[in-house]
Amino acid sequence: MDQSTSLRHLPLFSTPLSMYDLPGMDEINRELTACLVAESVSRPSLHKSNVGGWHSQSDLALRPDAYFRTLIQHIVTRVRETADGLARERGQQLPAMRIGAHAWAMVMRDGDYTIPHDHADTHWSTVYYADAGDADQTAHPDSGLLALIDPRHGGRPIPGLDLIGTTFTARPETGRLLVFPGWLLRYGNVYRGQRPRVAISCNVT
Repeated sequence: MDQSTSLRHLPLFSTPLSMYDLPGMDEINRELTACLVAESVSRPSLHKSNVGGWHSQSDLALRPDAYFRTLIQHIVTRVRETADGLARERGQQLPAMRIGAHAWAMVMRDGDYTIPHDHADTHWSTVYYADAGDADQTAHPDSGLLALIDPRHGGRPIPGLDLIGTTFTARPETGRLLVFPGWLLRYGNVYRGQRPRVAISCNVT
């Protein structure tokens, strides 16, 4: 009889991803969406990771409007919650720190997407959906999904078997905030929908 002892399977080097549904944001989401959609037709777009779509200046964290200030406060609070939870899991606590944030918006319309990219020069990246749009995921199951790519490269796949996975996809929802390390590679699948999708990204250092 086999007398071997079964040891724990340890999930080494996991990548943290936190998802928060922010409460009481309906009116703020409407104000954010109205402001940013209007800007998307009146101001030129930056061209960074976006293919199509409108990319704002990275000044949203500095704007005085109450709806921007409220959102940035939520983002910083949730990033601290995420970091604090990870520290406590390791028997540590967060030191006193100053937090810097810069944020921008992307307004995506039918056929727009983003290419793989990361923000490795920041500690945390976030994405908030002020309006997730109306993605047609019946005809296009991957429409607008946010894809997060496994940072461990070079492994040899086992034919016909995927025990680990290489990409995690998150379905955007209005009022949802995602928090993950800045170095994590990500991209946005082609968005197929009639209503513009309004997403606000923030780098937190």
